[in-house]
Amino acid sequence: MLVSIKISNLALIEKSHIEFDEGFNVLTGETGAGKSLIVDALLFLTGIRADKTLIKAGQESARVEGMFSVSTDDVQVTEILNSVGLENDGQILISRQFNINGKNECRLNGEMVTLNIIRKLSAVIIDIFGQNDSQALLDSNNHIRLLDELIEDNLSDEKKELHKLLSELSLINTSIKELGGLDSDRINNLQLLEFQIKEIDEANLVDGEEEDLKNKISTMQNSEKIYSALDYATSAIDNDYSVENMIKTSINHLSSIENFDSEITSLKDRLYSIRYEVQDILSEISSKRDNITFDEEELEMCQDRLMLIRDLERKYGATIAGILEYRQDIGRKFEKLNNADAELERLKLNKNNVLRQIFDSCSRLREIRKAEIIKLRERLIIELQQLGMNSANFEVGFINDLSLDNIESVVNENGADNIEFLFSANLGVAPRPLSKIISGGEMSRFMLAFKTLQNADGNKTCIFDEIDTGIGGEVGKIVGQKICKISRNSQVICITHLAQIASFGDVNFKIEKTEDDVSTKTSVSRLTADEKCIEIARMLGSKNETSINHAKEIIDESNAFKLFISK
Repeated sequence: MLVSIKISNLALIEKSHIEFDEGFNVLTGETGAGKSLIVDALLFLTGIRADKTLIKAGQESARVEGMFSVSTDDVQVTEILNSVGLENDGQILISRQFNINGKNECRLNGEMVTLNIIRKLSAVIIDIFGQNDSQALLDSNNHIRLLDELIEDNLSDEKKELHKLLSELSLINTSIKELGGLDSDRINNLQLLEFQIKEIDEANLVDGEEEDLKNKISTMQNSEKIYSALDYATSAIDNDYSVENMIKTSINHLSSIENFDSEITSLKDRLYSIRYEVQDILSEISSKRDNITFDEEELEMCQDRLMLIRDLERKYGATIAGILEYRQDIGRKFEKLNNADAELERLKLNKNNVLRQIFDSCSRLREIRKAEIIKLRERLIIELQQLGMNSANFEVGFINDLSLDNIESVVNENGADNIEFLFSANLGVAPRPLSKIISGGEMSRFMLAFKTLQNADGNKTCIFDEIDTGIGGEVGKIVGQKICKISRNSQVICITHLAQIASFGDVNFKIEKTEDDVSTKTSVSRLTADEKCIEIARMLGSKNETSINHAKEIIDESNAFKLFISK
């Protein structure tokens, strides 16, 4: 339930803090006092698209905070909170601020969240019903869910059976997929595997050859530079003034004096070692230089080979080792698929059998729905007639056929029915889709009638925004009774201009607009029992003694009704 709401700088509301109660909360006020602003604040809180006109003139931003009390066992609420790292402790504070630059700031229990999270959560805990806020009923995609919510007890056993069958079908499809699928799918999978195996095998890959190819290509592409450097290195070692000749000269000079100093021989031997090493290095450098060649055809072949390897790596693995490992895997898979005829035939027979059972289950669900729709239609028409729509007609159209051929493509956990609510408010006019025929006022009363059949969702706050448009008198009293019944299970916040509805309020609020020399303001105040009586007298047309006595009578009747339905 909505515990309280704080509004700051929203249109004509500078600051307002409203604390709501369980049951039936009623907001009333003169025409133009700003009753719709409360709904605007709640809509703003639920994440609708906002614009700058919502911000009070002269202010930088508008802000709304809503404190909600929720069940800690509510799975949907808990999942949404957990998705943003929050726990469901039974209290939710939603806040949203919107500035003149168009920037939104949304918080959930103080933590910054996206506008989409606010929308998801508010859809679970708030229902707003007004002339422009009945999208769930106007969208035919929701009709199967709304219908099933009314008759769930009759469908639950069959839906459980269907759920088991769908799980079985899923396992069969997984097994079939692992074996390459059925018929053309399997042929295509086998052909693909065969192509991949052939492509990898024909490449004759050798682990490590990619690096050798890159080195070889690099050498050929830089052959001129490499030859020049090797030739220079050879010349530097082997010429009249080379290192080797200098070492040779040094050895000769040391040999002439080695008889005079025993250590000279050791030094001479070391120089011999260096000379042999230099000669060996010179030989290798010369060999490398002489073997430097440039073959444009060979370079092109190496580049093509490297390109082939990289193409295979892109398809099958990051390295040659990865490609070869993938080749082993698909080889085993190919053998498994190629020898799976018997197993696939068995799975195919099982699948056909399960699909037949699913078709039968969906057919039974349809029959249950059709039988329940007859009773639902009668009840809904009675509700609509009591709301002043004496010629209202309601039908449910099934807009898809069921067959074994299409059952797998259309079935889901709710069955395979695609339905649409059809409505007509006038005698002689055939029922048509809601979105194409129903007016705003008719939609509000249709929603109220439908909500009465649902007996309301106790986890949601139901907000009715002037659904009494175009009605009065005895019908207004019936509308009040119906909303009152809903409020016994769900918190209701109702904005009304009808005294007959306001009289049922467990808590009544008055919305007033005041003006001074500078500005116009809207405020909300909670009414005492006496103030409620005076306000209802005003709504009846006057605050004289006669109207006040009439108001007392209406309130007494409403209290008697509330006492009656609570027994």
